[in-house]
Amino acid sequence: MSSVLSQARPYAKALFHQAVKEQRVKEVLSWLEILSMVISTSEVTRYLGDPRVNQATIVDSCLDILGNRLNQSDRNFLQLLAENKRVSLIPDILTVYSELQLASLNKVAVSVTTSQALTAAQGLMLQNSLEQKYGGAVDLNYQIDASLLGGMVLRIGDNVIDGSVKGQLEQLNQSINEYA
Repeated sequence: MSSVLSQARPYAKALFHQAVKEQRVKEVLSWLEILSMVISTSEVTRYLGDPRVNQATIVDSCLDILGNRLNQSDRNFLQLLAENKRVSLIPDILTVYSELQLASLNKVAVSVTTSQALTAAQGLMLQNSLEQKYGGAVDLNYQIDASLLGGMVLRIGDNVIDGSVKGQLEQLNQSINEYA
C-alpha cells in the first residue's frame, strides 16, 4: 500500500462515515472532487509544499471556493486537515473515499493500465471476468501507458496485479541480478 494512501485512509474513512451518518455521501464526493482538482494544480502543490505557508489560509481559500456546499462537519474536517498539515492529502482522500463509496454500493473500483486501448470486446471480457471474480459490479477506469509494452496492470484497492511485459522483464532482470 502506498504510504500516502495509508496516511489518507483514516481521514477518508472518518469523512465517509460522517457523510453516511448525515446522508450526504454524494455531496461530500462532489466537493472533494472540486478541491482535489484545485489542490492538484502545480501552483497549489508548490504552495502546499512551502513550509512557510499557513495551511489554514489554504483552507480558508477552499471554503471560499466551495461556499455553501459545506456544512459544519465538512468545515471542521478541512480545518483538521490544516491543523495536521495534511491538506495536500485531499486528492488521495478522494481516491479512498471513492473506493469506500463504491464498496458501499457493492462495486469494486479497478484501475486498468494498458499499453494501448482495449477493444470493446476485450473491455467487456475483462469486466465480466472481474465481476465474476469479485462477485459484483466493477467500475473500470482505463489509462494508457505505452511503456508497459503489452499486457496490463490492474489496481484494485491496495492490490496491484502486474501482468505487463515491462513488469515481467523487470522481474526477469531482478532474478538474473540475484544469481549474478
